[in-house]
Amino acid sequence: MRLSLPPALITMINIVFMTLAFAHNAFAQLEKVDVEFTDQEKQYIKDHPIIKVHTAASWHPFNYIENGKASGYNNDLIRLVAERAGLNIEFVVGYEWSEYLEKLKNKEIDVISNMKITPERQKFTTFTHYQTLSSVDGLLTRSGEVFLNDLSDIQSIAVIKDFYYEELLRKYYPDIHLMVTNTTEEAIQLLVEEKVNGVLDSYDAINYYVERSLLQNLVNTALIDHKIFHYLPKFMGVQKGNLILRDILDKGLLSLNKQDIDKLHQKWKSQISFGKSSYAVNYQDRLPILSSRQQNYLDKHGALIMCVDPDWLPIEAIRHGKHIGISAEFVRLFAQRISSPIELLETSTWAETLQALKDGTCDFTPTIKNTPSRKEFLSFTPDYVTFPLALITEEDNHPYKLQQVLHKPLGMLKDGSYRELLSERYSDTQFHEFRTLKEGLDAVSDGDIYGFIDVLPVMVNQIQHGYPNLKIVDQFESDYSFALAVEKGNLPLLSIFNKVIESISLQKKQEILNKWLPALYERKTSVQGYLIAVIGMSLIIFLLLLLLFSNKMKYVKLQKKNTHLEKLAMRDYLTSLPNQAYFNEFFKKEWVRSRRSGENISLLLIDVDNTKLINEQHGRSAGDQCLIELAQRLNNVIQRPADLLARLEQDTFAVLLPDTSEEGVKALTAEIFYMVNSWSFSFKGMNQPDSITVSIGAACMVSNGDYLEDELSRRAEQALYQAQDKGKGKLVIYKK
Repeated sequence: MRLSLPPALITMINIVFMTLAFAHNAFAQLEKVDVEFTDQEKQYIKDHPIIKVHTAASWHPFNYIENGKASGYNNDLIRLVAERAGLNIEFVVGYEWSEYLEKLKNKEIDVISNMKITPERQKFTTFTHYQTLSSVDGLLTRSGEVFLNDLSDIQSIAVIKDFYYEELLRKYYPDIHLMVTNTTEEAIQLLVEEKVNGVLDSYDAINYYVERSLLQNLVNTALIDHKIFHYLPKFMGVQKGNLILRDILDKGLLSLNKQDIDKLHQKWKSQISFGKSSYAVNYQDRLPILSSRQQNYLDKHGALIMCVDPDWLPIEAIRHGKHIGISAEFVRLFAQRISSPIELLETSTWAETLQALKDGTCDFTPTIKNTPSRKEFLSFTPDYVTFPLALITEEDNHPYKLQQVLHKPLGMLKDGSYRELLSERYSDTQFHEFRTLKEGLDAVSDGDIYGFIDVLPVMVNQIQHGYPNLKIVDQFESDYSFALAVEKGNLPLLSIFNKVIESISLQKKQEILNKWLPALYERKTSVQGYLIAVIGMSLIIFLLLLLLFSNKMKYVKLQKKNTHLEKLAMRDYLTSLPNQAYFNEFFKKEWVRSRRSGENISLLLIDVDNTKLINEQHGRSAGDQCLIELAQRLNNVIQRPADLLARLEQDTFAVLLPDTSEEGVKALTAEIFYMVNSWSFSFKGMNQPDSITVSIGAACMVSNGDYLEDELSRRAEQALYQAQDKGKGKLVIYKK
C-alpha cells in the first residue's frame, strides 16, 4: 500500500533549491566570491555585450511578468548569476513557451533559464551542469475522481504546449488524449469545464493558481513516486554547442554563497515553502563537469549503445522494448548527467549480451560483476551497487546452507559471474548452467537439481511472480558488488562514467534501491525471504538445542521459537504495534472475508501533524516517545477484537475496521479526536507540554469483485490528503 505524504513534506520536497554541491566552501563565506574566467570566456563576455534570456508571461511563482517586469524565482536567480559573471542580460518577453524553444533552436535568444532535459531538447540545447530548481510534478483532478497511480486509466490530460509533459505523454501514454494550452490557467479552466480529466504541471505552480482562484472541489496530487514524472530537475539551457556560455553560467551559479541563496529564499518564501531537510539537500547532487576532451568524445560519438540482461528483475530487464529495473533508474541518471542520449540494443539472453560486448556492438552495460575473465574484453568503473547471493530450492526440500549441499547438483545462469567465483572456491561441486532464469528454476521445481544460485532480490522476485513453490534457504557473499563496464580500452568513455558514478550521492543510490526493493519484501510470498537472516540465526540456536533435549522437547521449543520470531517480525520496532507487512496480510484476508459476507469494511489513516516540529525542537527521542504514547492511547480507544491498529511508516497509523459503516467510522474518529484533544504531551527538557493534533482520512466500501483492497487504500489516502489540505486536526471521509 502506498501512502500520500503530508502536504508539508510534499512542499518541502518541492523546494526550488539551488544545486551547489561543490560550492560548500563558498557557502561558508558570506562575502561575494570572485569568479575566475579563462581568456576565452573573458573574450566571449566582451564580444557579447547583451545576453538574451527568455521570460514566461505567466508561470507563477517561478517565471512571469508583473507590472512590465520579469519576476519570479528563476528570473531573480539569473539576475544574480549574471551580476556575478559580468553578463548584461536582456529579458525577451511576449512569446509562448513553444515559441521560446523555437527561438533558442534558431539562435534568436541565448538562454532559457529553466528547462528539463529531454531527448528532443538535447538535439538543440546544451544544458548547464548545475540545476536551477527541482520540483515535484502534480496532477490536478476533480474531487472524488480517483485514477490509478500509473495514469493507465485516465482518458484526457491538459498540458502546456511543448512542456516536457507533452513529449513524455506522447511517448509513454499514446492512448491519453492531450489538450495543449499556452498557460496553466487555461489548462485548469479546461478541467473546471470537464473537458479533460486532469492537468499536469509543477505541483507548486498548480497550487499557486488553485489557491488564488478560490476554485473548489479540485485535488492536486504530487506524483512523488511515479515511474515517468518524478524528480527531474531543471537547468539553464543555451544554444547547442555554446559551451563557453554554458561554462560562464556554471561559474556564476557556483559563485553564489549561502547568504545569496538565503536572501532569495526569504523573498519568495510566501509563495514557495523552502525546507532544509537532509533529504532535500542530499537530493541536490553535483553533476559531473566533463573535460573538453570528454565532451568532444560524446559529441562525436552520438548516442551511446547499451546492452543489459533481458530477464533479471528487479535489477534489470527488457519488457516491450524498454529497459526497466534498478539499473534503468541509474541509466536515466547517467543520461541526464552527461546530456547524451542512450539507446538500448535488445538481446534475448545474458550470454547474447556478453557476446555483443565482446563484439563491440554496444558501448557499455550498466550492471555487471568485475571478474578476471571479463577483464579480458571489458574495462570497469568502481563498484556502485551491492546485493547478497541467495540459494533457492523446492518448498518441500530440507533447508540446508550452501556448504551443506555442495555434493548436490546446483544451478546458475550461463556465463554468470557466480560460476567463476564458486567453481574456484568449491572445485568439486557439480554446477549446472542454464540459458535463462526460467530454465534453471524449472529444473529446481522438477527436481532435476537441488537448488539455484543468484542475487537475493532476483530470487525473491521470481518467488513472487511465478515460483511460489520455491523458498530461499541461504544467503551468502553479502557484499557481492556490481559495476558498469565499457568496451576494453575505451578510456574516454570509462573516464566519463567514472565521473558520473562518483557524482551520485549515497542518498540518491539508496533512494533508487528503496524504490524497488521494499516492495519485494512486503508481500506474503516473500516474508520468508525477508526473514532469512533471523530464521538462520534461530536454526543455529535450534541445532545447539538438539544436543541438550529429546526429539520431542526440541520439536516443541522449535515451534514456540518460530512462532515468537514470526510475531517479532510482524511488529513495529518502536511502538510494538503490527507493522506494514502484518497489516498487508491482515488487510488481504479481511477483504476476502468482506467479499464473502457482503459486509462493509472501513479504513482510517491517521497522520500526526506535528511530530516533525517536536523532533526539531526537542530531538528525535521526544518524537519517538510521542509516537509510543499515541500508539498506547489509540490502543485504548480501538478495543473491538476484530479491528486492527498498525503503524505503517513514520508518523502514519492505520485502523482497519471490518463490518463498520460510515456512521461507525464517525463515532470512532470522534473518540480519537476527543482522546487527542485532551492529551498534552510532555518530555524531559520541555518547558511546557505540547498539544498534539492528527489528520484522519477515512473510506468505507463493500468488497466486491470489481476492486482489490488497493482501492480502499487509495480512497483513504485521497481523503487523508484532503484532510491535511484543510489544516491540522481535520477528518475527511471519502465521497465518490
